[in-house]
Amino acid sequence: MAAGHSLVDDLRATAARHPDRPAVIDEAITLTYAALDGIAERVAQALLALGTAPGDGVVWHGAKSSIAVAAVHGILRSGAGYVPVDPDGPISRGKLIVDRGRPRALVADTAARDQWRTVAPELAWRHLPTGLSRADALWCAVPPDRPHPPVPDLAYVLHTSGSTGHPKGVVHTHASASAFVDWSVEELELTERDVIINSAPLHFDPTTLHLFGAARVGAAVALMPASAAPFPATYIDFCRRVGGTVWYAVTSTLAWLTRRGKDLLPELGSLRAAVVGGEVLQPGDVNVLLAALPRLRLLNVYGPTESNVCTFYEIRGPQRPDAVIPIGRALPDAEITVVDERLEPVEPGQSGQLLVRGTMLMEGYLDPKQTARAFVRAPDGRSWYASGDLVRENPLGELEFIGREDAQIKSRGFRVELGEIERHLRALNTLHECVAVATPDAVFSNLITAFVTADHVDEVKKLPGLLRTRLPHYMVPQRIVLVASHLPKNSNGKIDRKALAEWAARPALGETPGLTVIR
Repeated sequence: MAAGHSLVDDLRATAARHPDRPAVIDEAITLTYAALDGIAERVAQALLALGTAPGDGVVWHGAKSSIAVAAVHGILRSGAGYVPVDPDGPISRGKLIVDRGRPRALVADTAARDQWRTVAPELAWRHLPTGLSRADALWCAVPPDRPHPPVPDLAYVLHTSGSTGHPKGVVHTHASASAFVDWSVEELELTERDVIINSAPLHFDPTTLHLFGAARVGAAVALMPASAAPFPATYIDFCRRVGGTVWYAVTSTLAWLTRRGKDLLPELGSLRAAVVGGEVLQPGDVNVLLAALPRLRLLNVYGPTESNVCTFYEIRGPQRPDAVIPIGRALPDAEITVVDERLEPVEPGQSGQLLVRGTMLMEGYLDPKQTARAFVRAPDGRSWYASGDLVRENPLGELEFIGREDAQIKSRGFRVELGEIERHLRALNTLHECVAVATPDAVFSNLITAFVTADHVDEVKKLPGLLRTRLPHYMVPQRIVLVASHLPKNSNGKIDRKALAEWAARPALGETPGLTVIR
C-alpha cells in the first residue's frame, strides 16, 4: 500500500475523476460521486466542530441506505474511525458496545436516535446537515463518558460475538483495510463500469469490499433493501434490475439461492464475478451456480473479521460430488502457517491451527486483554494471530478447512460464540441450567439449539421473545428444548455438550422422552 494512502483518499479522488457517475444505489435515492462527496464533507465538518480528532471512534447506527454510506465516509473524513451498530439488533447490545468502546460521538438516523432515547435519555441529539430532505436526516450526540484513547490510523471497529459473553471490538486501520481493498480491486479487476451488489449489513465485514472497493475505482454499490433479501425471486430480481456485475456474500446465501432459486439463476447474466466465504462451500451448490452461469468467475475466500480475507481459491469448472472445496492459498500480503499445539509447523496433510500475519491483519481488539490472548509467539520468535481454525494442506499445497478449535460457529455467515447466547439465557433468572449447541445445516451452516432446565414450561415459552430483545436475530436459537430433569453430565461432573449435540441432531427430537421442544 502506498505511504499515506487511506480510504478517505479514494472517495476524494474518485469524486474528482467521476463526479457524475452513480456511487450508491438504493430503493429510495441514487447518489452520484459528487453528491456522496458533498454529504461526506458536511458530516465531517460537523463532527470536527464537535471536537472529533484523528483516531477517535464514532458510532454509526442506522438503516442501510445511501445516506448511511455517506455517513460512514463522513466519519472517516473527519479523521475518526466508524463503529457500526446493527440497526436490527436490540438497543441493549448497542448500548453495551458504546459503554465498553467509549466513542467520541454517535451518528444515527431518526429511527435509531429514537431507540437511543429509550436507553440513554441523557444524550443531547443535534441535527447533522446533509443537504437532503428531513426524511434523510442524520443526528449526532456526544456521550458524557471520556472517550477511548485515539487509535492511530483507525478506520473502523467491527464487533463480533465474544467468548466471554461480550462483543469483541475488532480494530482495523486504513493500512489493513486498504491492503484488502488493494487485493480485491486487482484480483477482481474492478473498474468504474462495475456494479457491486451489497446484500450484507453495514456492520458485517464484506462491506469493506462493497463500499471501499467501489470508491477506489468509481464503481457503483447497489444496496439491496431488506424487503428483497428474504426471497430468492426478489433477491435475484434486484441484482438483475441494477445490472450487478460483482457479488460478494456469505456462502449460506449462495446455498440458499441455488436450492430455492435455482430456476431463476440464469437471470443473473450480468454477473461476471462472485466471491463467497465465511462457511464451508458445498460442491453441489457450485455446480448448480456454474451450470446456470458458465462464464462466471467464482472465488472461495477465507478470513476471520480479524484478518479481512487472507486466503482464496478460484473454482474452475464443475466439482465432484465428494470434493472438498479448498480455502486456497495466502494473499500476496498475507503470511500463514499451520501449527500443532506446540506452535510448531505440521507436515502437509496433517491438521493444525491456522496462524496469520500480514498487512491486512487487525491492529488488535479494543480490549488489550483480548488482544494479548489472540496473538501467540511461535518458536521462531515471530508474533501471529491465532485464528482458532483447524486446517490442513492438500497435495496441491492448498488449504482445506476442517473446523473450529473452540465453541465458535458460523450461522448464516455471522460468527457466533455459543457462550454469549448462554450468558444471556442465564441472565434471565428463570432457568437452572442452559447450554447452546450447534448442528450442521445445509443452508445456514449451523442451527442453534438451546437445552435448558426450569421449574415450569411456561417460563421457557417466553424465552424466544425475551432473547430477541437482547440478541441479534442470527444468535437467537432456532429451538429451545426443556429437559425434564437435568442436563447430562460427563465423568468429571461437567455438562456433556457432546451428548447434547447428539440429541440436537436427532430428526425426531420432539419425540424423545423427557424433552419438550419449544420452537
